[in-house]
Amino acid sequence: MARIVLIDDEARLLQTLTRFLEQQGHHVVRGGGFREVETHLWPGRFELLVTDIVMPDFDGMKVLREVVEVRQCQEPVVLITGEPNLETASEAVRRGAFDYISKPVTKDKLLEAVSRGLRHVHLLRERDQARQAEIQILKNLAALGESASVLSHEIRTPITSLRHALRAVGEKLGIEDRVLVEEFVGNLNRIERMLGQTLSFAKPLRLQRQPTELGALVDAAVRETAQLPIATAMSAEVRSEPGVTADVDPQLFGEVVTNLLRNAAEACGGKGHVTVTVRRDAARAVVEVEDDGPGVPPAMRAEIFKPFRSSKEYGTGIGLAFCRKVIESHDGTITLGEKPGTGACFRIEVPATAQAPQPQPRTP
Repeated sequence: MARIVLIDDEARLLQTLTRFLEQQGHHVVRGGGFREVETHLWPGRFELLVTDIVMPDFDGMKVLREVVEVRQCQEPVVLITGEPNLETASEAVRRGAFDYISKPVTKDKLLEAVSRGLRHVHLLRERDQARQAEIQILKNLAALGESASVLSHEIRTPITSLRHALRAVGEKLGIEDRVLVEEFVGNLNRIERMLGQTLSFAKPLRLQRQPTELGALVDAAVRETAQLPIATAMSAEVRSEPGVTADVDPQLFGEVVTNLLRNAAEACGGKGHVTVTVRRDAARAVVEVEDDGPGVPPAMRAEIFKPFRSSKEYGTGIGLAFCRKVIESHDGTITLGEKPGTGACFRIEVPATAQAPQPQPRTP
């Protein structure tokens, strides 16, 4: 089941613990000291290390340091101690130990600690696999981004021609048929927008930063979003502290806010309410976009900023990934915050520009 390394200089205890683990189906590599098993103690070569603390020459704390600090193993290390106390436990955890077992070591104690450690390993491996998958997606998109401009032209040209042809046909048809044609045109517009989002995400960003008053930028994004068909019945409120500025690329940052507003409109079915707050929090400029829609499903919260993850039936999963890419390129963060009741709250934080010193009143 799992590869477990076991170190103890007491031969009888070492044999007993090995038997306990092998009865559970684990593969055990055992030794009376670190040097006997060190070739197995590298990242990815084992799932769990169990080692005694008190041993001659190379004790358990030295083993812990070698495995965790020097060799950078993330696999859990469980220490066996004959004198358990708060000081020993705290030092072990500080140095990177996952758990410790007090002597006498019973079968139940050992298997319980091993079970916790292996669950931890399983979570780490799942996390690493998810990261590798995301890195591979980003590499593929980077390769796509190198030819994004040519690809965009090659695809958008026939889409534009088809849109004009459909509208020309629609003008010669009856009302019912014209509605059907307009639906086709709307789908083409949606395809073009998805294409634009995907290619924008794939292309490397070239920021053109300048000091920008974020309240004015948000106002412009709200006005732009109000022109979209999905947002015509949505109400929007901007609460902006005066003078909140940041060194950002106005176009890209504005696209992020517009994207969040469009998402809010789609989540609310075009009839909800969205509140955008702009404020300063110490050295950070904060923009929060809150809506009263259904919110983000709990199962999607951890995945929502990853590319090609979407909770919407017709979503591409590119919009929020693009938002994260833009904000992180500004040395900022974008998170999905907690919101009382229904709805979603997206919070953006970027470094704020230094505030101008306030003039001091003259003393008479």
